[in-house]
Amino acid sequence: MFIEYTFTMDDGKGLNYRIEFERSREHILEQSSYPKWTKLDFHQCPNCPLNIDKYSHCPIAIDAHEIVMGFTEILSCKEADIRVLTPEREYFKHTDTQTGLRALIGFVMATSTCPIMFPFRGMAYYHLPFASLDETVFRVTSSYLLRQYYIHKKTGEFDIKFAGLKDHFKEMQTLNRHFLERIRAACEADSNLNVLATLFTISSMLSLSLERHLGEIEHLFI
Repeated sequence: MFIEYTFTMDDGKGLNYRIEFERSREHILEQSSYPKWTKLDFHQCPNCPLNIDKYSHCPIAIDAHEIVMGFTEILSCKEADIRVLTPEREYFKHTDTQTGLRALIGFVMATSTCPIMFPFRGMAYYHLPFASLDETVFRVTSSYLLRQYYIHKKTGEFDIKFAGLKDHFKEMQTLNRHFLERIRAACEADSNLNVLATLFTISSMLSLSLERHLGEIEHLFI
């Protein structure tokens, strides 16, 4: 399974990224082959469970570094034709690059081997580009409840109040904040910074006011 993002700017410049869902990679990588900011101990997240003795680089940074560097000279407000190809269908939107880059980086983060991001792999497999906040709330909570179903089959436990989801979004806030420090060290333009800042905002909102967002779509179900 893969997704392919193609950005075509108004000035004709194009960027293309094909990302495989399954990406195998050695835990210890050649230091000279990757930028300094991708090393695990460079602004390592304080909640990161990976050990520097066993992992040389941050999994998300390694997977995202080519995308990050491709957008270093592109401002987030710059518009582009964005096409997203999956094995099942194709999506298209003419919008600012930040919207497309946010979706692309989100997919890369969720499908990396970062243990903190693992719970989002199922949702990433059914990737939806350009999702609105309501769509994100629906997808995140539905995915979480399905995961709870599988956990219940094995352990008998079921978190119907989303306590674990709220805790996980707090973990995500920490991850996004420290990953943003990595990006700041890599780029001068604002596009990548705005994307990570937006991801941080979304995780913060869902952590603090999940019930309110669920209340706003309740009328669709009962």
